[in-house]
Amino acid sequence: MPIYLPAPEAPAGGPDGKGWNRLSLNAHFGFQAQCALRPRRWGALLESQDTRRARWGGFGVCVNRGDCDGCALRKAINEQPTTVEVNAPRVLVRIEPIYAMDDAVFNAGPDGWRLWVTTGPDDRDYRNRRPWVREEAARVHGWDLGRPYVDEHGEGFWLERTTRVPAWGCAITTRERPSFTRHAFVVNGTGIALLHHHGECTHSEELLNAISHACPGPDGADEERVPVHWRQAREMTPPAAGDVHIGVDVASMSVKVVAVDGPRHERARLTLTGSGWTVERVRAAAEALRAHLADH
Repeated sequence: MPIYLPAPEAPAGGPDGKGWNRLSLNAHFGFQAQCALRPRRWGALLESQDTRRARWGGFGVCVNRGDCDGCALRKAINEQPTTVEVNAPRVLVRIEPIYAMDDAVFNAGPDGWRLWVTTGPDDRDYRNRRPWVREEAARVHGWDLGRPYVDEHGEGFWLERTTRVPAWGCAITTRERPSFTRHAFVVNGTGIALLHHHGECTHSEELLNAISHACPGPDGADEERVPVHWRQAREMTPPAAGDVHIGVDVASMSVKVVAVDGPRHERARLTLTGSGWTVERVRAAAEALRAHLADH
């Protein structure tokens, strides 16, 4: 991907024939090349997702003199991706300017920025999380860049979670045997879901990630009874998708979600346990199972 953005050349003309006006400071200092991995505003962050469309002007200066192959910023894209340490379908990243001087009136602009991940406009406890620098925002994997945001507290932008990443705080382990494969979903050391199917996996990791998005947080990861009732099974059962049909069976200590593609051919079985499983969460897990199995 092209990440080195050379400074634009000045058009011919002007008193010196080089395009510079003698009264311009640029005549003495010129412009520096920039790096497409150092976005400085929302539009540049959008361009950094596919640097083929990046244009000079919205990025920080190049720090490695155009040697992209040996640049630490480029290596960090894959080796040090930024993790969004919030379990939410979307987060608001607030941008806080930093001034070196106490009296910012005399400053031409901020000396830097901190980026804070929040659960939304009403989140006031975000400062106990680690702040990002702007370069870290360009290294987020599995989240789509959403709209910019402005309110009385400042600027920011939204990030939308996708099934390319699992839910934060949910560990997924896999056990494979010749006759079956089993995926365990663990939150805070407690198993809350178990996906079982015969033979080898025929689904992608996105199915596991989608199920993890439906899983409850630490408060609902326990060995208590599931709070849903068998009379709510219809509410938790999504409609069929192609040949894949979903059945939901509620017991006192668990909910079983079974996917079949025929009268007796079971494709997968998802067992949910703990007091954090609500009707909405069970439905979301069942819909994830149906959608991803129907695509394979």
